Amino acid sequence: MVEPKCPECGAVGIEHIVAQDSKEQSDTKDPHFNVAYCNKCGHIYGVFAKVVNRQTSPIW
Repeated sequence: MVEPKCPECGAVGIEHIVAQDSKEQSDTKDPHFNVAYCNKCGHIYGVFAKVVNRQTSPIW
C-alpha cells in the first residue's frame, strides 16, 4: 500500500496529515474552512471550504 509523503520534510503516513478548523466562523458558529497540513513541519496541503452560502429563495 502506498503511503502519502510530505514534500517538505519527508514524513510518511496518513497520520501526519491533519486538519484544523478556521477561527473565522459563520453566524451559526460553523467554521468557514479547514486547513489540512503536515503535523511534523506545517506544510499546508490545502484549504477546504466548510460553509457554503446557499440562496434560500428562488430568483425570478
